Amino acid sequence: MRPRKQPEQRETESPLQEALRRCVQQAPLPFAITRGARHKIVYANPAFCVMAGVVNGSAIDAPIASQFVKAEGRALTAILDRAFGDGVEIVDVQIETLTARASGRWCSVWPIVGDDHRIEALGIQIREASPQDAARDLQRQVAEQMLLGALRERGLADDADAARRRAAFLAEAGRLLAESVDQSTTLVALTKLALPTLGAWCIVDILEEGDAIHRLGIYHPDPKKQKLAHELEASWVPEPDDPFGAPAMLRRTRTIAITRDIEATLAASAHTPENLNILRQLGIGSLLTVPLVARKRLLGAITFVSAQRDLSHTPEDVHLAEDIAARGALALDNAQVYDLALVLQRSAEMANRAKTAFLGAMSHELRTPLNAIGGYIDLLDMGLRGPVTDRQHADFARVRTNQQHLALLITEILTFVRVGSGRVSYAVADINACDAIRHAIDLIEPLFGQKGLVFDGIAGDPAILIARGDPERVTQILVNLLSNSIKFTPKGGHISAECAAKADSVTLRVSDTGIGIALEKHDAIFEPFIQLRESLSDREGGVGLGLAISRDLARAMGGDLTVESALGKGASFTLTLPRGGEPEQE
Repeated sequence: MRPRKQPEQRETESPLQEALRRCVQQAPLPFAITRGARHKIVYANPAFCVMAGVVNGSAIDAPIASQFVKAEGRALTAILDRAFGDGVEIVDVQIETLTARASGRWCSVWPIVGDDHRIEALGIQIREASPQDAARDLQRQVAEQMLLGALRERGLADDADAARRRAAFLAEAGRLLAESVDQSTTLVALTKLALPTLGAWCIVDILEEGDAIHRLGIYHPDPKKQKLAHELEASWVPEPDDPFGAPAMLRRTRTIAITRDIEATLAASAHTPENLNILRQLGIGSLLTVPLVARKRLLGAITFVSAQRDLSHTPEDVHLAEDIAARGALALDNAQVYDLALVLQRSAEMANRAKTAFLGAMSHELRTPLNAIGGYIDLLDMGLRGPVTDRQHADFARVRTNQQHLALLITEILTFVRVGSGRVSYAVADINACDAIRHAIDLIEPLFGQKGLVFDGIAGDPAILIARGDPERVTQILVNLLSNSIKFTPKGGHISAECAAKADSVTLRVSDTGIGIALEKHDAIFEPFIQLRESLSDREGGVGLGLAISRDLARAMGGDLTVESALGKGASFTLTLPRGGEPEQE
């Protein structure tokens, strides 16, 4: 048996190291090196293999006692335990029953101490019963130095390998948590975390409203034992006095390691004999509970359960567990915020639907009496109820004007309700963009003169600018835009229109030299019931639905409505529509 080496190790040996290595390998006395409290063989020379009756190299990483029959193994283990635990050298202890061929031979054991003054390994030598001599002492010293070097190199390699495994595991844990969008998937990801360095399985507890503890899940890396874990999930409910998990974190938030009296801990926290039986089948060793904390708020706990009893957790193990918990807590907190946002969004949508339904119902209820008012005003104005004076005719005209204004507002609200609920139908076809602008201008052209405004005409080539849209809806949008420009442009101002084309879209733009719109209000003006002037004395006619309806109509036709403006420098609204087919050539 030879110590495991990195491929490049032999190339870096000095001539002296090479000579010493060969000397130890060819030494006639059987000896071996074991590591750890379980006395796993990390090196044995050929003489030891012959003495123990094992194939050369087949026992690496196996406990030395496993190479002998039970009685012999127990006798040798007792000697090694004493040397490893007390740190004493044991010289020339006779092992009468070690092996048949070794009967009457003597065993010497010496601790191999590292630079940190901790026992790293044990050297074991078996020889004939004869007085000690200097040559054998020298052989032992050479063997100790050579094998201590090999042991340290192997330890460094093991540490590097463990670090790689931890990094890979953290990367996988990060991937699992990064894929979690909502709380349910995040919690499922949390239950699949287990420390690879401990061969561990894990228990995940989360805190619900009022600090109620919910045992989210139990995950075991062994698929066969995972069935037992699922069975345990259904019956094992955490209690406030449990010594680990979320109950312990509620009492005091900190990392807890339980390495002793595991049986008593299980008996106290299993709560039923059936649960205790399943826990024993899963394999309960040392417990390591780390809190799930995000934004200084305790969200729960993860308990990592090792497969070995009395296993002391290394600082690296604790750091890895805490790192996993920190990532898991952050993902869980984000998921909870996301779920809350969804709840608030659904509540807002329900409130919006209720508001829209209310507006629709009220608008219908108001429209009937308004129509009746208009009808009776016409009857009175025609003198059907008696003679009407000139002053009464003027009063009836004012009543009729306000009735028509209210009816127009109600029509606007009903249009908004229908657009928002998707009940508006669209007859999309190819339309000439410049012709659409011209048609909208024809409808409101008298208003230019009434307000004392100058219309600068339409820029663009009407022959080639074909867009896709519903002609009636496009006209409705353009009339709204032109009406707004007339409304907010002072006397003597200018209004212009332009149509242009891009690769896959056509733009219809209405610009003015009016009061303009502050940059921070560019988004707000497209919201329902928003007007530039918020005070009651400054509000223009209407309820602030024109732009909201226009943008919804544009987007429903596959386009959009945007604004470019600055306060005091006019405004330019652009309707974008998909480009249509090329016009036929005459």
